[in-house]
Amino acid sequence: MKKLSIFLVALFVFLLFAGVRPAWAAPYSPDFEETAEAAYMVNLDTDTVVFEKNADERRSPASITKIMTMVLALEMCDDPANTLVTAPAYIWNEFEGISISHCDIKRGETLTMQDLLYGMALQSANEAANIVADYLGGGSISDFVELMNQKAKEIGAVNTHFTNPHGLYGPDHYTTAYDIYLIAKYALEVPGFKELVSTPVYTAIQADKHSEPLSFYTTNRMMVKNNDSYYEGLSGIKTGTLPESGRCFVSTATRNGFTYLLVVLGCPAYDQEGRQLATNYAFADTKKFYDWAFSTFRVKTLVEEGKIVGQTKLELTWGKDYLLVMTNGRFTSLLPEEIQVSSVVTEAVFDAESVRAPVKKGDKVGFLKLILAGEEVGRVDLVAAESAQLNEWMFCLDYVKRISETFWFKFAVIFVAMLVIVYVVLAILRNRHRKRYQSVRHRRRL
Repeated sequence: MKKLSIFLVALFVFLLFAGVRPAWAAPYSPDFEETAEAAYMVNLDTDTVVFEKNADERRSPASITKIMTMVLALEMCDDPANTLVTAPAYIWNEFEGISISHCDIKRGETLTMQDLLYGMALQSANEAANIVADYLGGGSISDFVELMNQKAKEIGAVNTHFTNPHGLYGPDHYTTAYDIYLIAKYALEVPGFKELVSTPVYTAIQADKHSEPLSFYTTNRMMVKNNDSYYEGLSGIKTGTLPESGRCFVSTATRNGFTYLLVVLGCPAYDQEGRQLATNYAFADTKKFYDWAFSTFRVKTLVEEGKIVGQTKLELTWGKDYLLVMTNGRFTSLLPEEIQVSSVVTEAVFDAESVRAPVKKGDKVGFLKLILAGEEVGRVDLVAAESAQLNEWMFCLDYVKRISETFWFKFAVIFVAMLVIVYVVLAILRNRHRKRYQSVRHRRRL
């Protein structure tokens, strides 16, 4: 119960400030030990964050970088399937003497932009990323990288900076788990991106320096059936591994009508001797996170639309002192399955102490607070559930009453009263003076 209480307080404080991501830790920690050094998990149906860990910590993204490269390519190239691109020889220069992921493109080979995109998406091909950057950057990879940084800022990934289009390590090449979430969420809305990252096998349309068809196979084993890592409902998005980055993975998964987006960064990839570990801990963490989320959370309706929730004082209508109010919308929230909707407390807050006729059914009169575990989780507008006609006689009386309560009316009454008092005082003094004068004249005559 203690653990559940902590969860409720944290989760619903977060929901209260939906749209403003807090800087503090995850709303809830699942019952397993994750290996990721940074993570961010969001329910895409409700935009609810269900887990975060070091989400603003700058990290090397490895080949997760290619998400941005693919996004720009899809947005800048109108017809990838029919756009031919020839690989310039210089793009291999930076790869000399190092081991990289590639898809066996040859120097001077011509492929379609679509082929290059699938090379990046499936086999995480670094040479494909450079070829795309060179082509779309007008012969300058650095110019394309600048476009990547501009796009990141547009999306809101303000803690991201790219120095290359493929993701090889550089001290000034970094992002965060939260920024990757923003970039990935944006990418999923770009036409063609979902299909690109959810394809397990692809054969190039054209690869003129290969005598046999050039095929690409995804590094994302979690969406390959008959594989030990296969996870039903998982689709895309991108893997990445470097000694400086560890294993990284961005993915989405859908089950029972719920979809989550998960970013895990910095999972163990190598042992102390520098040998790559047999277990892919990014995949292992991902499976645990999705199993936990799908078994824990449900979208529940906290209040229905059109529900009568109370009444408020009504003025200026005949024979009726109160107006019934109802909800003007349906409110749903992502909650742990064991939380009952009956636990939600409602509090009506009105725009004014009373509603004045005329009122039409549907007019907004306030809002309904939804409170759980002492924290506000949402609001729904309150509207009039009925109409009320204005009574003109009561309106006139109210008008006179309101005028009589104004400062200037009170000032005028006081001013007139003071004038009357002054007049009376002056009249009394004048009368006394007249009597004295008459008395003096009378004595003189005597």
